[in-house]
Amino acid sequence: MPTLDGTVALVTGATGGMGTAIVARLLADGARVVLADLSLERSSTETTLSVPLDVRDDASVAAAVAAAVEHFGQLDLLVNNAGIMARRNALDTDSELFQQILDVNLTGGFRMSRASYPHLAASAAGSIVSISSTHAFLAAKNSIAYSTSKAGISHLTRLLALEWAEAGIRVNAVAPTVVPSPMTADVLADPAYIERKMGAIPLGRPIPAEHVAAAISYLASADAGSTTGQILVLDGGESLA
Repeated sequence: MPTLDGTVALVTGATGGMGTAIVARLLADGARVVLADLSLERSSTETTLSVPLDVRDDASVAAAVAAAVEHFGQLDLLVNNAGIMARRNALDTDSELFQQILDVNLTGGFRMSRASYPHLAASAAGSIVSISSTHAFLAAKNSIAYSTSKAGISHLTRLLALEWAEAGIRVNAVAPTVVPSPMTADVLADPAYIERKMGAIPLGRPIPAEHVAAAISYLASADAGSTTGQILVLDGGESLA
């Protein structure tokens, strides 16, 4: 089991379904965790700090990172988990909506990574793990903006891994297929979707948020110390078909 003892992690989108699982796993593995989300006000416990964050805003991003370092004295891990989705095809997606999704899912991750860089570089084990998706490489209808943003996150991961390796920062991503969460509750309640989607996944089930959290903990740990620029796919075998 990987250990994150002594690690300080900042998780964006920390109050969502996947964010909650990620925070719980990082805490269980010994990390101190900064929970960052739009809905939060600043508060703290012995092992956590909650801060408001809008990943679309440079000042908000800078303030969240500064609060993490001020409170815990360091930052070792950034988890880019904040994300939004609109189930629309290309013709029903106007440029404003397309840009909004990219600004949160892709540019938000870039903003957070840049703001965190000096602190991650100062860490003996600086690491970034972002949430991509199988939508990044498997074309799916009615996901034009979301899928494009996740493809961007996957390649941003590779580019940052290459550029920041000299600073000792490892950069990886996790790419799950459908994960039960408020974002996917609508499709997982649709029997036709379940039949079609589970039929395409050899293991025949969605990916538990806890499996995503476990993958993040592993990628952030010393056990993955030689791993950077990788996209860890959690799809139950979907991409094999």
